[in-house]
Amino acid sequence: MPSQLPGWTRAHLLAARLAFLHAALRQIDYARARRTTAFYRAGPDPRAADRAGRDSEVEANAGRPAEDLVTAVCDATLVIDRAWSHLGRAAWVSPARYRGRGTLLDVLFAGWREAEVHMVDYDLGRRPADWSPALCVHLIDYLSRRVPDGLRLDLSAPGGESWTLGHGEPVRVHGTLSDLAAWLGGRATDSRLECSAGELPLIGRAAAQAV
Repeated sequence: MPSQLPGWTRAHLLAARLAFLHAALRQIDYARARRTTAFYRAGPDPRAADRAGRDSEVEANAGRPAEDLVTAVCDATLVIDRAWSHLGRAAWVSPARYRGRGTLLDVLFAGWREAEVHMVDYDLGRRPADWSPALCVHLIDYLSRRVPDGLRLDLSAPGGESWTLGHGEPVRVHGTLSDLAAWLGGRATDSRLECSAGELPLIGRAAAQAV
């Protein structure tokens, strides 16, 4: 079945989630050994991992029967939930890799973003309006890096929340928290955003890579 991401089916989304869970668990294992490794694994050498590793794992799993794929994702989720729960407080700042250098806490946040945003991408009825305010604020802060050079976005929401993202020509955008987060993440909004420039500026990368 197709998803809301161009060129991806729901099976691709499940396979991507499975690849993320495997990669995140590998980060935890390496951090416990006081070592680091690239996030996704490509080929037999884990040191040669990169984005292609995720793509190859997604394609390898996307053709599996739906029931098997769902079971694999559920099983992997239980495994990593146990792994997260066994970490001590000091472990959260252990070095890890996710889109560069970071910590295990960055990996945890990445998993939260991916899980919630892809729930919308499955096209099963969940919408950005269902996201929690905490997630929306986190997404807006995280996705601020997508604002291109030469543009300053002055964002505001009905509840009084506001952000200034980027530097350059100012453009004001007003809307709900969830719609602002969805737009920055390359997803369709639930309602129209008000923009001082008339049309919303183009920002960021393709939707499939937004989170």
